[in-house]
Amino acid sequence: MIPAAAIPPNVAAAAPPNVLILFADDLGAGDLQVYGHPTTVTPSIDRLAASGVRFTQWYSAFHVCTPSRAAMLTGRLPIRSGLAGSAWTGGVLGPSAVGGLPRNETTFATALGRVGYASLCLGKWHLGQRPEYLPTGHGFDEYLGIPYSVDMGSSAWLLHNSLPPLPLLCLAVLSCIQLNAAVLAALGPWPSGKLRILEQPADLNRLTGRYVEAARAFLGGRSAARQPWLLYMAFNHVHTPDFASRPYCNTTLRGRFGDALRELDTAVGGIMEAT
Repeated sequence: MIPAAAIPPNVAAAAPPNVLILFADDLGAGDLQVYGHPTTVTPSIDRLAASGVRFTQWYSAFHVCTPSRAAMLTGRLPIRSGLAGSAWTGGVLGPSAVGGLPRNETTFATALGRVGYASLCLGKWHLGQRPEYLPTGHGFDEYLGIPYSVDMGSSAWLLHNSLPPLPLLCLAVLSCIQLNAAVLAALGPWPSGKLRILEQPADLNRLTGRYVEAARAFLGGRSAARQPWLLYMAFNHVHTPDFASRPYCNTTLRGRFGDALRELDTAVGGIMEAT
């Protein structure tokens, strides 16, 4: 232990760091301009790489969504949380799953919440779609997103005869909700802990823009309140089916994938501007 008197005043009084996690779904390092792809253009992500540390090796706890996300959120191998899947090849939770990440697992949101952080989860969760398993059951104050992969429900970009339409969910624990003012004012009073299905099917053409609006509202509110924050932005891009809003359609040399990647990159820039 280090006595408090031995800590320099400027260190002892330093504000806790804010935490921003930008997570792209099914995006390979080789798809980015900064890693040498000849036709993609990712200026916002390239700026992040230029201003920080660029890694050339990465080991995931698993190769599919649910177990790898469980490991990232908890820091534990997915076999320990029971989310490795039923086969040796692994498995993911579907839209009708009755289970999820166990409530007794500690996520980084839970740990940061204990020391005063406000937290928002945006985007894909894929660790259980019942209310008790959603992000607000695992330490996050607020959630806006699609609870699983965009290929697990019907949308204008992928029609499923056997699956229900994709839902866009919003859930908050706080009584003063940043998202409500910026994105959801038309809904009226929003009781604490109330789950809302904002759209079903979700309008994927507007989805990424909504995420950016919600992120900027959250960051502005928490910064004004001088409260440390955690923002976990788990994009639905670029998991199939690739989708992109109208300004990005047919604007790249890589087809629909490139269009979706360009929209993701622009969203990264929009969020970084607000930090």
